[in-house]
Amino acid sequence: MMSSAWPGIPALSAVELPRGGWDEWLLSRLGSALDAVILRAIQLRLDTVVARPEEMPAVQAAIAPYLTGELWEDPRRFFSFVDAPVAPLSVSSEFRRFVNGDVVMAREFATAYQPYRFAGTTTAEPTVPRKEDKVLIEHWQHEPGRARATVLALHGFTSGNPRLDAFLLFAAQCFDHGLDVALLTLPYHGARTPPEAQFSGERFGFGHVAGVNEAVRQTVYETHMVGGWLREQTGAPVGLLGMSLGGYVAALMAGLTKEWEFIIPMVPPACMGDIAWRFFCRSRHYRAEESPISCEQLRAIYRIHSPLTYPRRVDKDRILILAARGDQFVPPEHPHALWQHWGQPAIDWFGGSHTAPFRRRRLISQVLAHTDRFVGRPKRAAAGRRAA
Repeated sequence: MMSSAWPGIPALSAVELPRGGWDEWLLSRLGSALDAVILRAIQLRLDTVVARPEEMPAVQAAIAPYLTGELWEDPRRFFSFVDAPVAPLSVSSEFRRFVNGDVVMAREFATAYQPYRFAGTTTAEPTVPRKEDKVLIEHWQHEPGRARATVLALHGFTSGNPRLDAFLLFAAQCFDHGLDVALLTLPYHGARTPPEAQFSGERFGFGHVAGVNEAVRQTVYETHMVGGWLREQTGAPVGLLGMSLGGYVAALMAGLTKEWEFIIPMVPPACMGDIAWRFFCRSRHYRAEESPISCEQLRAIYRIHSPLTYPRRVDKDRILILAARGDQFVPPEHPHALWQHWGQPAIDWFGGSHTAPFRRRRLISQVLAHTDRFVGRPKRAAAGRRAA
């Protein structure tokens, strides 16, 4: 079924990590154990939504357009909207709270987004966004002219709660450091979770196979739109900080457009097909040797939005990868593959795992030092840690 004109995403090679101290080893082992427990719980949930064998013919039909034809020959066509500014149809704002004299605003964006339509076809229902859905950001904003840049922060799968995302994505520390922060709620997450979904992100990651591709496309559209709006409103540059799924999108943006001041993917997958296979072949409905869909095919299906598909457009020096030594959700070969694909930019292998990123102060220090390289150091030190 795959075209010979384009190779699929190759299998990711195992990696030998640089040596760390005994404390790094211990923290990584502890984090790995926690990851394993959570992975098991997710696997049990996945078994209730994964396509049954009798549903696979419909799944195969839905994924066919991604394996042949216009998008197989030119995958960037899927994201052609990034080549021009995209403005929201409207923006509404509501005051949330003060932070040491500055404000946190809740903003809603109405957009003109339309799902991708293949030539001669109509869009299938699983890929259509809800009409009432709005793009949501929590915007930590200094007084006009004070912010050196804005960190557009993208959360991980199943998250979308701004309070939790602010903690996980170092919002208070970035804000203290003179940076505005915009926490974007990804499609199908948080307050954007459809009423029929049982948890945040279910429709994004566990939905129709083609719908996952469309959800990533919608996320890229919204990231591009919000980034442009922030630049226009503040007159300051915008960089990306993403964790897990958000890190995947941030990494993808590095290959789609060069407009980002900096990009910091944290525990980022490099190939969603590889991640999907790890779950799919463990399902109680299939055994790997009997699966109606192969790992190679899954890599090809999701190739359209893999960061490995696109050459790096952002300068290598503007990228910092944060990778966990004991990650069981996103194994080390994923950030390592990105590191190689991008020409070996800065990378920090920290002790811990996907769900337990220990040495938090070290990670915050790395993020702030990286942003300082491109937007300058703050003119004055913060009086103290701001209370959110």
